[in-house]
Amino acid sequence: MNNLNLRTDPMDMTYIEHQTAPRLEQDIHSFFAQVRNTSPDPKFDKAEYSKDVMDQSAKVLLAYFLEWNFLMFSLRDSDCSFWIMQFKKAYFSTLQEEKLGTYYFRPTDVYTEQWMIQSILHKLKSLFNTTGFIEKLRLQNEQQDKQITRLEDAYIQVGKTSVEAPDLRFYLSYPEGTELLQTIDQVVRSFQAFEKKLKYQPWFQAQVIFSYYHLIRDSYRNCYVIRFFLTFQKALYSTQIDYSGLLLRLWQEATYEIGELLPISNEEFQESHTNPFGFGREDIVEFPEPQNAFEDLSDIAKQVSCVDEKMNKICIVPRGFKIFDGKKW
Repeated sequence: MNNLNLRTDPMDMTYIEHQTAPRLEQDIHSFFAQVRNTSPDPKFDKAEYSKDVMDQSAKVLLAYFLEWNFLMFSLRDSDCSFWIMQFKKAYFSTLQEEKLGTYYFRPTDVYTEQWMIQSILHKLKSLFNTTGFIEKLRLQNEQQDKQITRLEDAYIQVGKTSVEAPDLRFYLSYPEGTELLQTIDQVVRSFQAFEKKLKYQPWFQAQVIFSYYHLIRDSYRNCYVIRFFLTFQKALYSTQIDYSGLLLRLWQEATYEIGELLPISNEEFQESHTNPFGFGREDIVEFPEPQNAFEDLSDIAKQVSCVDEKMNKICIVPRGFKIFDGKKW
């Protein structure tokens, strides 16, 4: 289980999204792995092992009870990552079963924080041990894999209509110091307004054959960033057009003039695969950035249950919004 001891104002929504949610995602995945462990330490019998898992998991969850309790209430109408969704189901089932309210758990002398955590964990343990849950897990992972393959195929198909089609990448984000202003709901609303404006631009309609986005995090600043790729019809693409300037104008319109495009290193003088996050800071390690939609898709985890991204994983989004998606034009 994840034992990070991060504390701040639990009412800070950006903290809940960037720190509490990915922390909870990892902890519930860890609990699942331990519950499903068919070969525990031979020094323990199964009953002792099971009790130890429950006790340790309860201790981990109690350490940041205020944060995840607030997360359950404040983001109850949002789409959640896979493991948080399982936790959410157990949380609201417990509330309803014990007639403790509909939306929010308020601890009492009888129904304490520890009692709530134990109730949730027992429900999750029962759920995780069912064959139906394992089948659901398989189907959702398969759906993720199919979505990635569909977009990869679409990108390949547009390449056949324009051989060596130019790809441009952009990073839609916000300036340093505005991180607390940008909740996931605000970011998504701004991006949807940006996309709506973009698709009606005459140059976009004439030249672009594929667009793709991927919502990610700048983990240095706890700030949302949208990787945005445009693939152009080669015969119509022009180096004389300031595409960055055109996109910046639309992004600023959609963000009430707060938005910015993160700078990309000059590829004539620097490695073309460098990233713009923390650029120029000695304490930030440069890592490869995808150069087109296909490369980005290749890096995405094929399983929704994967927690390899750890604290970088985006675990909360508005209902119906896809963290990554693309379209042929």
